[in-house]
Amino acid sequence: MGSFALNVTLAISKLTIGFFTNSSVIIADGIHSISDIINSILMYASIKLAGKKTKRFPFGLHKLEDFAALFGSIAVMYAGYKIVMTTILSGKHMPINHIYIAVGFLMLVLFSQATFAFFEFKSSKSLNSPGVKTDLLDWLLDMGTTIVAILGIILTYNNIPYAQQIAVGFIVLMIFHGAYGILKDAVLTLLDASVDKETIKQAESIIKSYPEVEDVDMLFIRKAGSILIADAVLRIKEKNVYKAHSIIENIEKDLKKNIEHLKIITIHYEPSKTMHKKRAYFLTKNKEMARKLKDAMYIRVEEIDEKNGVINSTEYENPYYENQKGHFMKLSAWLAKNGIYEIVLDTEEISEDKLKFLKDLGIDVVSK
Repeated sequence: MGSFALNVTLAISKLTIGFFTNSSVIIADGIHSISDIINSILMYASIKLAGKKTKRFPFGLHKLEDFAALFGSIAVMYAGYKIVMTTILSGKHMPINHIYIAVGFLMLVLFSQATFAFFEFKSSKSLNSPGVKTDLLDWLLDMGTTIVAILGIILTYNNIPYAQQIAVGFIVLMIFHGAYGILKDAVLTLLDASVDKETIKQAESIIKSYPEVEDVDMLFIRKAGSILIADAVLRIKEKNVYKAHSIIENIEKDLKKNIEHLKIITIHYEPSKTMHKKRAYFLTKNKEMARKLKDAMYIRVEEIDEKNGVINSTEYENPYYENQKGHFMKLSAWLAKNGIYEIVLDTEEISEDKLKFLKDLGIDVVSK
């Protein structure tokens, strides 16, 4: 609102003083301030609405900031065009009246612009908003045009030929250069272009620092207003659903901590391509199939390949065979810890609650 209020004040005062002093430069600067008013309205509305989340826009409306930057940069370019047409290509010479009033007024304008630009610079560093950056650029360019106007009035008053036109031409080049950079960034963001390669490499390095991550199938980071949004598909060497989710949560925390402005992350994970399934059989002391888990003295673990062929088989003593109290919970924890994803059991001998518990641990139960 501060930018809007100051722009309205400057636009009215510039046009008033411009017509009073018969200064085409001040009048043109007043027209430029009108474009600033439009830009301020767009920027204010976008920032206010950016964080609003709805069912239709679950991530918020952050790209409104990019729309504001897009239209704002176009407005700045148009203002530069109007300055060129008014001060360079018009060919008109308008004698300036009340030079001291005109110069004194512009010095006051320059001071107010510099003060506001200083505080907006601090805001742009903390918010990282493209809309605020556009507005900051516009204020810096306003300062440049104000300086040009002051020099133009003084040099024109002293009959220095073309001095004003040359200075205005230089400032206009600055306007178009800065506005083009913001315009390009806004268009790329609206088209969902990827961020720079360095940021992608940094994110990939953080992800691959986890030994459980076998590979990064896809990693895409894009901008939306002042925030970054990441999407990734990872290969995880962990089929236990709880452990896998824990790994993913830790990766998300590290990414947000180390990559500035990264606020939204969506990670999908797939099982490792090289990981073999482990199937467990429960055996009695006579090496026959046990009907109940508590009757199993031995556990035979078979490693299965993609074609369901047995790669190797290892037999373990049931560490909880003699421990009847809490046997199921302790044995379930042992199975999960050793990466067992499937057990062969008579499902009629196990309750629905226990089946669900094993399922939640990522362990399938297959009837023998």
